[in-house]
Amino acid sequence: MKTRAFLVVTMVVVILAAMVPIGGVLAGVRSSPEATISLQEGPPIPDQRALLNYPYPVSIEDVTEPGDRGAILDGLTARCEFLELASTMESKGFVFNPATPAQVMRISIEDESGLATVLEGFTMSTTHTVDALSGALTIIEDMSDPERLAFAQAHHTNLDPHLAEVPDPPIIFNNMPYFYITTLRWVGPCDVGRITYWHYWWFNSHHHPNWYYSHYFWYWQHWSWYWSVDWPWPYWYHWVYGWYYWNYWYYWSTWFPWADYPTVLP
Repeated sequence: MKTRAFLVVTMVVVILAAMVPIGGVLAGVRSSPEATISLQEGPPIPDQRALLNYPYPVSIEDVTEPGDRGAILDGLTARCEFLELASTMESKGFVFNPATPAQVMRISIEDESGLATVLEGFTMSTTHTVDALSGALTIIEDMSDPERLAFAQAHHTNLDPHLAEVPDPPIIFNNMPYFYITTLRWVGPCDVGRITYWHYWWFNSHHHPNWYYSHYFWYWQHWSWYWSVDWPWPYWYHWVYGWYYWNYWYYWSTWFPWADYPTVLP
């Protein structure tokens, strides 16, 4: 009888262990959906239109004073996220370093309660060392947070950056994969975090206007399942995803209403 009871208990333990998602174990976080969801900082933005139109006040100041600008660049390019992303991008032929031309920004962004968060950041653009391909790397840091939480992302495409310099770029629509995007997002704290990738072949955004929302939502879901217990997703991340679109990719969508909005959110 004791042997049978022992076997039953053992089988129950094995079954429960098998029900734990492997990804959650490998990521070192809780695997219970209920535990994860209860610690998320609000739901995701529901659709692309809302994502691209942050509803609360935001001000962006370009930092041009050499001393102030240099101090921000020195601090952010010393972060582990920049070092990891820059190293990975260099292996693909895109070189980033503190001397790369950059837009350095100081941002004040409010939430629905009127509370303002002060961010400092930069975004760098470069081209491939051999081919006419474009790449970018962005670090934005929360100066209001004692832990200095940051958004860190890079991307590369086979898009000639000069296409963006004309009002109506020559986007062909033959339903063939003409452009691609790969984004590299640093997710998690420095000691256990890693780069996660998102790949997309562009099949004419006139027919697929929600392609960018899939990019945002994929990363939100990845965070909500594997990282939300140990690493927050602050409300200003939602704004950053909208800003990223207007700053780099709005001109891919020239024939539907979002393309009529400014290139940087007001």
